[in-house]
Amino acid sequence: MPKIKIAAVTLNTTPLDFLGNFESIVQAINSPESKNADCILFPELCISGYGCEDAFYKPSVWMRSEEILLKLKDVSPNQIILVGLPVFVGSFLYNCMAVLFGGKVAAIIPKLNLANTGVHYERRWFHSETDFINKTISFAKEEVPFGHFIFQTGQWNFGVEICEDSWSVNKPSSFYSPVGIDVLFSPGASHFAMGKQNIRRQIFTESSRNQCNLQVFTNLNGNESGRIIFEGGAIFASLGNLVKEGPRLSFSPFQITSYSFVPFEIRAAKARSFRESKPKVSREEIPKIQLTQKNNLEAKTSQGFTLLDKRKEFGWEDSENSVNLSLYEEFTKAVCLGLFDYLKKSNTKGFTLSLSGGADSATCALLVSAMKEIAKQENGDSIFSTLGIEESNLLVTIYQKTVNNSDLTEKIAETLTRELQCQFYSIPIDEAVDTSVKLIESVLGKTLNWKEHDLPLQNIQARVRSPLVWLLANLNGHLLLSTGNRSEAAVGYTTMDGDSSGSIAPLAGVSKEFLLEFLDDIQKGNNRFISPKDSIQTLRNTKPTAELKPLEENQEDEKDLMPYPILQSIEKKLVFLGLDDMDCLESLKQEFPWENTDNLLGYLKKFKKLFTISQWKRERLPPSFHLDEYGLDPKSSYRYPILSKES
Repeated sequence: MPKIKIAAVTLNTTPLDFLGNFESIVQAINSPESKNADCILFPELCISGYGCEDAFYKPSVWMRSEEILLKLKDVSPNQIILVGLPVFVGSFLYNCMAVLFGGKVAAIIPKLNLANTGVHYERRWFHSETDFINKTISFAKEEVPFGHFIFQTGQWNFGVEICEDSWSVNKPSSFYSPVGIDVLFSPGASHFAMGKQNIRRQIFTESSRNQCNLQVFTNLNGNESGRIIFEGGAIFASLGNLVKEGPRLSFSPFQITSYSFVPFEIRAAKARSFRESKPKVSREEIPKIQLTQKNNLEAKTSQGFTLLDKRKEFGWEDSENSVNLSLYEEFTKAVCLGLFDYLKKSNTKGFTLSLSGGADSATCALLVSAMKEIAKQENGDSIFSTLGIEESNLLVTIYQKTVNNSDLTEKIAETLTRELQCQFYSIPIDEAVDTSVKLIESVLGKTLNWKEHDLPLQNIQARVRSPLVWLLANLNGHLLLSTGNRSEAAVGYTTMDGDSSGSIAPLAGVSKEFLLEFLDDIQKGNNRFISPKDSIQTLRNTKPTAELKPLEENQEDEKDLMPYPILQSIEKKLVFLGLDDMDCLESLKQEFPWENTDNLLGYLKKFKKLFTISQWKRERLPPSFHLDEYGLDPKSSYRYPILSKES
């Protein structure tokens, strides 16, 4: 029996860009790496884009998807091609994969288990059946089987489960396997979170072992619709072994990883090791669909193993470097990819950043600079000129100083921009702040002072900076970066319409503690994308501060709030793990035994108060990237009432 070659495509799609997505799919099908494949697997909802949100309700979205499928079914009729799209059947909209072969739509498979946790809200748009289905629908100008099937060719058999189906307790494939499949395809739109690829490896490796088959996962890649980043990273797992893994977090339109296998080897292992599970679940036999070549189609010779590996072209030293990124390198490349796609898909000319000399704004500058270098490395030195972006103007920074800013933070900001070779401006804003204060004093008939009006006098400085940096961003045709992190969002440690202003908040998905550790990791020389910087070394020798109070008060973030490690621990325990107050306190006592119990209780009460009264701020923060196991973005991760008994 000859080898069967499968190509798994990771694809960078854009919601509602039907033509652009179609062109990328066709390019991938026609690429040399896919040419001799028996089967080409594309990700979930790759025709429409995964992140269409409430646009999925529009009939035009389903109709355009169907029109694209009509075009795709004739692109390469000798190959089995699986593509994802929304399909309206009866009274319901389904998230489906279409199987194309022989110039026809061989079948349409609806997703059974809809992702509805964390950043996913699929049940808002899609319907799922409670059991396997088998019927025929009129679609793409023909009568098409709609449901769940075993697909049989002359030499190998396969089944399909879509993304969340592979993560569920009762996987569809657990019912397909006893019937006899050699390959299980799992097309996905699985969002990036640091360390999540390890979970995917475990899922598909173990499933391939207990089902005795080859499991093929492929994924979307890139910042598809603004908030969620997809990482690619196709996986081939066979008989309990991870046999191939594709590039992750690629800046190119698509990547192809291919693998060849011998069906008899799969079946021999199944005969030796497969055991039907008990107790047996009563279920009708799953119907089968034969995929046979038409006589008028040219015969195709399957080729042996090949792998599209652009890592040498992109500067990777070996496959391990491409796949096994450290946690901080994953963060680096994910945010860089998010920024690159955001820039490209929004048709803007660069980023403007208000530098403060602190860790958050410095991290934003480092990531934009790294994004520039990775994009050039993977797409060529001319990538930004091709996009109509002047590379020298890609990042513009400004330091807006008052009498409350130290010379040290200005020096840090200026040194960093010199190291990154980006534009830097420094302007005094005391006069603008004084003008604003005096105008209010004139109508109130009193003079404001730091003893009675501390918070308003702090906030006005941040708010005066906002229109100035917005003006600079508008003049450059730039996106304005908001520098806030998740810890600040949790407790509302930000000035609305001040430092919270921006087009996008790339760091709002991670904690302040993580960001400080990230900078330390860079200084140790561990990050292959960002080299150590003198400015960062100086920065890490200073305490985080907002520099909004008079210098003699020695303002520090952790004095205003609490130590960042404790803040992060409380946030995770209360928000993500859902512990009650007393369980949280007991856990804190174990985690921080050197802290006084009364202090820990005070920190806990302070966090709860600040968190509950700050939801309205989180509702108004710029869009952020989902980067960690949880987030606080109310539009994609964590919904919380603005008004409640606790607020």
